[in-house]
Amino acid sequence: MKILFVIHDFLPNHQAGAEIYTYLLAREMSKHHEVCIFFAEISAVNFSYSVAKRTYDNLQCIEVTRPLTTDLLGEPFNDKKMEEIFEEIVGDFQPDIIHLQHLFYHSFNYPAIARKKSIPTLFTLHDYWLTCPRWGQRMRRNLQLCHAVDLTRCAECLYEKPAYTRFFSLSYFHYVLRRWLTEAHSIEDRVKSLERRQQLARSAMDNVDLFIAPSPFLRSEFIRFFDIPEKKIIFSDYGFDTNSFSKKRRSKHSKIRFAFIGTLSDHKGVHVLVEAFNRIDQNKAELHIYGDATWFPHYFSSLEKAADPSLVSFKGPVPNNAVAELLTSIDVLVVPSVWFENSPLTIHEAFMAGVPVITSNLGGMADLVTDGVNGLLFSAGDSQDLAGKIKKLIESDSLLDTLRQGIPAVKTIDENSREIEFLYRQLLDNKVAW
Repeated sequence: MKILFVIHDFLPNHQAGAEIYTYLLAREMSKHHEVCIFFAEISAVNFSYSVAKRTYDNLQCIEVTRPLTTDLLGEPFNDKKMEEIFEEIVGDFQPDIIHLQHLFYHSFNYPAIARKKSIPTLFTLHDYWLTCPRWGQRMRRNLQLCHAVDLTRCAECLYEKPAYTRFFSLSYFHYVLRRWLTEAHSIEDRVKSLERRQQLARSAMDNVDLFIAPSPFLRSEFIRFFDIPEKKIIFSDYGFDTNSFSKKRRSKHSKIRFAFIGTLSDHKGVHVLVEAFNRIDQNKAELHIYGDATWFPHYFSSLEKAADPSLVSFKGPVPNNAVAELLTSIDVLVVPSVWFENSPLTIHEAFMAGVPVITSNLGGMADLVTDGVNGLLFSAGDSQDLAGKIKKLIESDSLLDTLRQGIPAVKTIDENSREIEFLYRQLLDNKVAW
């Protein structure tokens, strides 16, 4: 079987959850099938669409370096040049299945192109970008969540400057370019463009054969927003490479060690965690924060100023291949995100290492953590409630052990690949049709 994976960007330059999962799945599939990964790299200075073939860990890759464009004018979500390149790749590679992971930087017309060529498409949904063009977070700059989609508000939100963004970063250039290209356009014009985007997104959904939602919350949201038939979108969590993780018995320390691992940005809610920890007895607990301070330096600076140094220490970034070992040195992982998330990589990694999780009661986070069983839930954005959960844990002689015992097994990438392969064959045999 020949499988074409399509994702917005890829390793080694981009190492977020979707990219890592796509890599793991493609690597596993390549043991029995021929695999190709098609993705884009964005350049603020290169205005061509240069195509390069390369390999990553022996996986066949096709990378398009494409220009940075606004989300509205020119409709990059309907990029004709990317469609031409996609058709060429499909013609050359001749895939039996196209597995879409993300269409950001690509085109909503890919599923229609695949359908015309009678190639089944499977789409794994990693975020809410199909409903929200502002990075798929469904959140405004002030961290206000969007529980519904209001295109007038979207038209305003798209041109808000990203909070705490660093100068000369991709997100900053993206913001400047969008403002420059569209500042003369009225809200009405922007809304019309967003309506066009929404129509194309719905058309793309109609042409996809089957969706996978890695969390029940995300599945329910896409059914609600797009009216996708329930049988056309299935829940199936990610699979992981569990080999490097082990549930080692931890020696007891005088202090319980809490940790945050991830991007130091406002939507990840690190400030909520710092505020909460400032309320904790320094003799009973400590917090280690792992993340790159250079991505959002102004935000990091605000964290440093707010943190009590006797309680909180900043440890810098941790490479992906070092996370498993790091988790053996902590007692509790805290995931305080203030947006919906999907099925966070860090929660799965903690469970693989036998580490309970305290997390926000939102989206896919609340799907993974059962309060009082394998972790604790707190009200998203509420530092006082989070502090209460932390105190509850450190003041109990048995709760931490109880939560450890409640941690579930995590699906392996081998198990996941066999599930996905079964779906591929169902699609090829026309046993899944709409």
